[in-house]
Amino acid sequence: MSEVIDSSLAAVAPIAPIESARPVPLGAVPPLTWMAALGCAADLIINRILLRTWADGLSREAFLHLDRWGAFSRNLAVVSGLVALSFCLSAYGSRKSELPLSARIGIMGFGWALIPIVVMMTFLPLAWMRVELVLVIAGLAHALILLLILAGIHWRSTKAISSTLALLLVAYLSGIVSLIVSLVGGRALWEHTERLAFAFRWSGELAYLAVPIAVGFAVRIPWREARGKLTLVFSMIAAVGVAAGMVVWRNSVGGDLTNLFYGAFRLDFLAEQNAVGWYAVPLSIGWAVAVAATLSKDPTLRQLGAALVLLLCTGYAPRTPSALIMSVLAVALISRAAVATALRRRAAEGDTTER
Repeated sequence: MSEVIDSSLAAVAPIAPIESARPVPLGAVPPLTWMAALGCAADLIINRILLRTWADGLSREAFLHLDRWGAFSRNLAVVSGLVALSFCLSAYGSRKSELPLSARIGIMGFGWALIPIVVMMTFLPLAWMRVELVLVIAGLAHALILLLILAGIHWRSTKAISSTLALLLVAYLSGIVSLIVSLVGGRALWEHTERLAFAFRWSGELAYLAVPIAVGFAVRIPWREARGKLTLVFSMIAAVGVAAGMVVWRNSVGGDLTNLFYGAFRLDFLAEQNAVGWYAVPLSIGWAVAVAATLSKDPTLRQLGAALVLLLCTGYAPRTPSALIMSVLAVALISRAAVATALRRRAAEGDTTER
């Protein structure tokens, strides 16, 4: 038996080895998912970090060139994400997903209502977009996220993936409740509005930051194999790179880091304690886990890796339609991984019973 570094809570579950596992429904990464993840990462780096941080120091020609690449990366992420999400919705709508009929109808209904609206907003001029339309997209996206999470929880997957889904449920519900409290309480001039809204927001933020840790318990690295050693090396490079990037960013902008960081990732809990630099720790862990999952032999874990990349790039509680689509796709991938893992375990138990 090969030795592995096993940080998985799933190790206690009777799951068949990866090499002997049969292909299962929802077990593979949907088409164009990695292109969406690449575009989302480029959108984060170009539009939300480089242009906002160093725009004043760029020449007009350099700024326009970078802005064009930023627009291209955002459109690439949205179009690829919509295609990947369409494949996810089609898979959930089929009988192979083995979900209850009501769940399949709900996911398909909200999903196919959301996609055409986002497509329309992607190609329409910004001047044509209305606040009401953005609110409709936010409502549809969060409803679809809730249904996808419940679909994943419906299948009793491993503890690591189930914990990931539970944390996502807390994160997204807390984010939307915080927004509702701010809007309703602000109109009613309730004195406790800000305190309650921040309480919900920060609880959701903590759940969001804990998601990569939960996913990390599902990752297995065969450290005696060449692939496992490369995975460890690339994971360490990712962690060190993110931490070093945070240090360079802080040294470049000084006290402006708090606002710039919030604009990029929508995280502000540590900003209240003037300790925004400490976000480098969970983000470094998150990217290390994402790289490790992405390089795994198991296609189910690769789905988790792609989902983590999307979640880390969109940030917490996104509000723009493009970021919401990436968030929905990320949750769909994690939900698919939960279903695939549960089906694989059931197949393994069936083989054991037959023997």
